[in-house]
Amino acid sequence: MIDVPTDGRLRVELGAPQCLGYENLDALLPYDGTRGVVHRSACAKTGMLVARTEEDKFLPRAVGHESGLERATAISALIHPNTYGLKCQPRKVIFEKPIADIRSNTLDYLLTLRTGQKIYLFVKNLDSVRRAKTALICEAIRRGLPEGHGFAVISEASFPQYTRGNNERIFLAKRLPDPDADDRLAEVLAGLIDSPKFTIEELVFRCGLGPRAADHGRAFNAILRAIGDGKLAANRRELIHYPTVVEHLG
Repeated sequence: MIDVPTDGRLRVELGAPQCLGYENLDALLPYDGTRGVVHRSACAKTGMLVARTEEDKFLPRAVGHESGLERATAISALIHPNTYGLKCQPRKVIFEKPIADIRSNTLDYLLTLRTGQKIYLFVKNLDSVRRAKTALICEAIRRGLPEGHGFAVISEASFPQYTRGNNERIFLAKRLPDPDADDRLAEVLAGLIDSPKFTIEELVFRCGLGPRAADHGRAFNAILRAIGDGKLAANRRELIHYPTVVEHLG
């Protein structure tokens, strides 16, 4: 998940698997950010995701992003079982005095964990993060936040390409639920209690949903969902594919 520095006070409390499917889109909740994010740009990757969180009773809601990095940040939060809620463009912070010509900042996301902790996310590319002006802006933001709320700066250092690719595939696998494949994977894992580690290819074979090229990726996607839900552990900083070794966490 997103690395959120909270001086050692971050508590992890895994809940039920996140539900991210396409059902009930007719009940789509409106975008509720304080400012719009989708606009035409020659370079920025703006857009919207359909998100579901427990905070919204798992009803779908539009969540925006203004860059590929913001999209990666949102997806990382949405697939993680410790996430309770995610809000886009949640708060505009007015600075006590201007920093250069900047008088305010609208934060990118508010992440709420199942423990009740709330962390505002400030998403910027690494070059910008390294600037002295950005450090001053971050300090001004911290002074303007409500007491008890965390603050984290997110850059592309948290999301190299293989991490983004893994998270995108987990996100897409969770978009298309397949309870039968998930149940079959659970049966296989229950029978492998003496072998806590195995390759994804071995698990796909043991699931027996058909030859690798003929099962339409059902077993592989079930494994991706299990990794996202914290049932299987894999090195998420390497590309997840058939030779990847995973560990059953029970």
